[in-house]
Amino acid sequence: MNERKRSGTIRNPGNGLISIAEAFRRAVFLPLTAITAIMALTALVTGCGSSSGGSGGAAEGGQGRPAYAPVQNERFAVGTVELSAILLDNQKYARWTFGLKLRQPVQLRSIRIEDVTEGSPVLLVNDQAPQVEANAWTGYTGAIEPSASALPWLFDNAPAKRTFRITVTDLNGQDSVLEQPVTYPVKTKKDLIKWYGFSA
Repeated sequence: MNERKRSGTIRNPGNGLISIAEAFRRAVFLPLTAITAIMALTALVTGCGSSSGGSGGAAEGGQGRPAYAPVQNERFAVGTVELSAILLDNQKYARWTFGLKLRQPVQLRSIRIEDVTEGSPVLLVNDQAPQVEANAWTGYTGAIEPSASALPWLFDNAPAKRTFRITVTDLNGQDSVLEQPVTYPVKTKKDLIKWYGFSA
């Protein structure tokens, strides 16, 4: 082999001679490709981890949000459990919002929601004509005075766990019962009191 050809090649112990361009490609391009692949895989895993929590509807707690894993069965799934504030006659009140997702096409007769945290059920919602839009139902409680006497768990300095029993009755009289536990960390409670201007 003459010097001109030899100047454009280097010796590869396994495969004889390879070009300098090929050596450069192997030395630079392949490691970069591997790094890019690793970065893409990391982004994919991270993205899946962050989106799965939101898509399931589960809240993490903190920042004004309760922590809960939405309960479901073959017919229904809990979509929303949230304590918020409303304004009536220039006064602030608390109100629970509940949301259900229909996993099957079902005609509903009634939806009943009770707070069973303390053992004796406290009726919060009794919808005798549920309206479903886009396979979802939303219901609200009446106005609740945002005080320590009405909501003692909100104003104490300990995490609070509430349990709601949701009974859905279809037109055939078949009941589906879901029990949804919800935890309010101390920071979340303080956020709610501050943001909504609740006072004990």
